[in-house]
Amino acid sequence: MTARDAREIYQLLGEARIRCWVVGGWGIDALIGRQTRPHKDLDVLLVRGEHARARERLHRNGFILDFTWEENTEVDSGPGVTPGHGGGPPVHTAYVLVDGDGRQIDVHVLDDDLTPLWTTDRAFVSGALEATGTIDGIQVRCLSAQMQRIAHSGYPLPDEQRRDLELLADSG
Repeated sequence: MTARDAREIYQLLGEARIRCWVVGGWGIDALIGRQTRPHKDLDVLLVRGEHARARERLHRNGFILDFTWEENTEVDSGPGVTPGHGGGPPVHTAYVLVDGDGRQIDVHVLDDDLTPLWTTDRAFVSGALEATGTIDGIQVRCLSAQMQRIAHSGYPLPDEQRRDLELLADSG
């Protein structure tokens, strides 16, 4: 996933007025303000009420479901709608999309009140979704540095993620 790819995907969603927060490796690089390493995917947070439009827009641009994460929780299609009762299919809350070029988008879905819908033991801290950073010359919403550190705790980190956190600490 190049910086240009990440920027284009972010802009594709933004053009449709879909809120998106960049997290993970690209989120840390956005906070630092430059790409520090190659990335295999773009990790994003999307909001449930905008999720169907996001999935359709990404699907029209060649992205299909690759797999769901273990922490995935299927929820109904929207407030007051029950799956199987005219409300549409359940919504995955933690999954990966891939396109024909092998670009991956790792999606996690927030409820409309901006709380995680996937299974997690990490609560969002105050200001977790108020940070901005830069990817390929554009400003992007991203997970705060404090929340990035929390999200990358409690499990063995690969070397590149340990380095990401060190660079984040060094950047301010």
